[in-house]
Amino acid sequence: MRVLIILNAVIFLLFGLGFVFIPETLSQFITDSVPTTTSGMTDMRATYGGISIGFALFLGITSRDSQLYVLGTKAILLVVGGMAFGRIIGMVQDGSPNEMMYVNLVLEVVVVIIGWMLLSKSRAVDVHSD
Repeated sequence: MRVLIILNAVIFLLFGLGFVFIPETLSQFITDSVPTTTSGMTDMRATYGGISIGFALFLGITSRDSQLYVLGTKAILLVVGGMAFGRIIGMVQDGSPNEMMYVNLVLEVVVVIIGWMLLSKSRAVDVHSD
């Protein structure tokens, strides 16, 4: 679980820093567009950047204590699973996603499956140790 938590912390931190400092570049790469107003750019820095950095720091905290691994893994499942859910709805509702949307969805689903398997394994160990 710790490896999954640390890996996600690093990815979310890099993603967040990227959107704080070079939002135009990342937005163009991921969505094929860039917000056209200063408020749009500021919101992108705050939402994509700030929330990702905050989540990365939370995961960093949970990676330092084995008693928090389950919490960190559950947080990854909820956040990344929520991203996948929103992406699927967007793909169906909005249509015509670019290639990055498919790449991101596959990565999100893989992370959720790995996290789910690790939590299931953890529960099986807990049940057998009682």
